[in-house]
Amino acid sequence: MKERFTKALKQIDAARLASDMIKIPSYSFMADQEKEIAEYIYSVFQQEGIESQLVEIKPGRYNVYGKIAGSGEGRSLMLSGHIDTVPAYDMENAFSGRIADGKIYGRGACDMKGPVAAMIAVLIALQRAEITLPGDIVFAGLADEEEQGRGVEYLVNNGPICDGTIMGEPTDMRIAIGHKGLEWIDVKVKGHKVHGGDKEHGINAIEMAGRFINRIYEEYVPLLNTRAYPVLGAPTINIGRIEGGDQPSTVAGECLIKLDRRCVPTETITQVYEELNQICDALHQEDCHFQAKVSDVFEGENLLPHVPFCIEKDDPLVASVQAAMAQTQWKGEVTAFPAWSDAGAISSVTDSKCIVMGPGDLGVAHSIHEYIKVEDIEMAALVYGLTAIAYCR
Repeated sequence: MKERFTKALKQIDAARLASDMIKIPSYSFMADQEKEIAEYIYSVFQQEGIESQLVEIKPGRYNVYGKIAGSGEGRSLMLSGHIDTVPAYDMENAFSGRIADGKIYGRGACDMKGPVAAMIAVLIALQRAEITLPGDIVFAGLADEEEQGRGVEYLVNNGPICDGTIMGEPTDMRIAIGHKGLEWIDVKVKGHKVHGGDKEHGINAIEMAGRFINRIYEEYVPLLNTRAYPVLGAPTINIGRIEGGDQPSTVAGECLIKLDRRCVPTETITQVYEELNQICDALHQEDCHFQAKVSDVFEGENLLPHVPFCIEKDDPLVASVQAAMAQTQWKGEVTAFPAWSDAGAISSVTDSKCIVMGPGDLGVAHSIHEYIKVEDIEMAALVYGLTAIAYCR
């Protein structure tokens, strides 16, 4: 079976699949964002005779699925990736899909149309080789990962869900068995606006925000460092943006601090907000002029919780990947994914065992130099396919 799969895979131009998808813009906030690329993937599956679905999850927003049905006797495996990208920003020729010197260039090359191409190639190879595994193997191309996660939300609410899931984010094929949870938080600090020449009668919200920031780094970060979790490491907090005031001669009446808070499984989302509110309360007790409100950036939008996850190192999915990698150049290194992914949502509300693993360097994702190596896509497809053969039994 492995030989038949490998032979069929060698006949598939996965690099061309990736290049074709890069040429189809699917970036944040464009009209009908994932429609064309989802239709492209669907057409590829249809041409190959692969069972597939094109699903409109919101007006102009699409998920796309493919499936190689098993005999019903084994574990099922989902290969999943998002089909949206961030905008081109200042990247030149962002949608050229140029292939040169063994690399494919363009927006989404590694994040994550290259990994998606490897996954599509697996289903094509299984279909052409007429291989039926004991368990199903499913591909899920998901919308909206770069923004609100509506694609994965639709997936977990409507299926399909498999026993195991590989989310193909760029990890350079390291096996990420989990990642931290994610909260984007606003801290709105209130002041009292007056003329700068009369500043003693005002309350400078920027000065008050500075007190909050100092407290974060002097006291809260050291506390977070004591909560290190196996593999995932310590929880973190980042001051990502601060804005406030009108002009130099006016005492700032308001200052907004935007935070990124990454939590580990021993923490809760409620705890995250309680601790930040406790810091604000303590600052208010020290100076009654300090007033601040802590809130979720996405408050009221009813999104899936961005909670952390981490599976066991000896989970059958991890073991299957490592067995597959033993036949390649990769070492099967177990690690944590440093960013958020749709695997977190799948893991939090379903029983699917998830890992994050894909070809490509996360360091070039979203950059003006985004690329992926052709050989890495091809080797990833081999690993994904051999993993399916080992796992879906």
